[in-house]
This record gives sequence, structure tokens and C-alpha cells, in this order.
Amino acid sequence: MRFRLFAILGLSTVAIFGAEEVLSDKSSAAKVTALYNKTLAAAQKEPPAPGGIICIGSSHMQFWKTVREDLAPLTVHNFGIGGSRMNQAADLFIDNLAIPFKPRAVILYEGSNDINAGTKPETVLANFQKLHRKLHAALPGARLYVLGIVPSPGKRFEKIADLKQTNELLAKECATQPWMKFIDVTSPLLGADGKPKEELFKPGDIHMLPAGYAVWKSVIAPVVVPAEKPFEHAQ
Repeated sequence: MRFRLFAILGLSTVAIFGAEEVLSDKSSAAKVTALYNKTLAAAQKEPPAPGGIICIGSSHMQFWKTVREDLAPLTVHNFGIGGSRMNQAADLFIDNLAIPFKPRAVILYEGSNDINAGTKPETVLANFQKLHRKLHAALPGARLYVLGIVPSPGKRFEKIADLKQTNELLAKECATQPWMKFIDVTSPLLGADGKPKEELFKPGDIHMLPAGYAVWKSVIAPVVVPAEKPFEHAQ
């Protein structure tokens, strides 16, 4: 498993970055690998019961520490992996952190790191298509909730056009299947000036404060909780 992950990451770094950037990206890949291995080992040691909801994605998902309270009374397990990208979610996370545990639903957050790395929106979409097809083939009754990309302040906001295009592609793809739902968590994080609301983000950081996750809750819970609550005690 460890070798497979490094192989995938190695190929993606060469494809996405120039030669001078590969070294730093390998460092990031090593961190993703370490966290993935730790998360997988913990999940396998104490596997979640079938029929719950599993969250996968990058650091914005990983740092959603209040997800269980925010989506109560649903049974939720958060397997977020900081630094990850959509291709890793499609090639590893869905296979090893979701499908084996037979969740009734998956909540996905990916895309921030893809866009920051220069990945084209169409490539993010292609990897997402791979992911959702795997999920549906293995668990045809499972539902998939896809969160829009967080518009982080700073340098990352310079790629807001790619962010919005990626969201549009993901939303359009989700609309093709009744078991998929795109949730726009991007717009509520933007102010009237179209820029990220500074009070929702850590100063000088790309990540959200608890106030940002409160916004997530206000948008995500009204969609997911009513849809999933009827299934909570039916497993």
C-alpha cells in the first residue's frame, strides 16, 4: 500500500509541476502518506460500523472537528487527510477509507490543493468521476455529498476563476445522478465584495476558524441531516 501511494504521488508531481518544484511536492506527498497510513491503521483497528456516514477529503475536512455535533444525530466518521487531492481520493481514499466500511453515505471535500497546484478543473472533474463510479459500483445504494471548494484568502484566492469553474463542473456532474448532491459552501464564505470573509479564516492562513465551520454547518446540515436521518436507525 505504501509503495502504491508513493508511485501515484510520484507520477502526479511530475505531471503537474516543473522539475524545480518536484522536490517540495515530494515533501508534501510524504506528509500525505504519513497521515494516510496513520488514518487507515486507526480505521482498520477500530472499523466504523456499516451504515454510517464517512467523510473524506483534504485539510478543510480533516480540521472539521465538530462534524459529529454539527450533523447530529447522524453517525459520522471523519477520515480527512490534509494536503490531499482529488486523484488521491479517487485512487486510495474511496477504496480504503470508505468502501470497505460500507457507509450509507460519503461526504467529500477535495479540490483546494488541486487548484493551488495548477491542476486543470477538467482534470479534477475526471478524477471525481473515477471516484463516484467506484463508489456506486461497490455500493449502489450509497449517497455522495460533494462540498464546494473553500475560497481561502491570500495567494490561493488568485485562482478564484479556476475554483469557480471546478465547482461548476462538480455541480453539473452531481446533477446527473439522483444519489449525488453538490452543496455550495463556497458562496457563504465570500463577502459582498466577492472576497473571502476575513473573520472566518485564521490570520495569515488558508484554514478556517470555528466561525467558518459554523458557516459550513449552516449550509451542510440542512441538506444532509434531513436526507440521512430516516436511515439512522434502519441499519
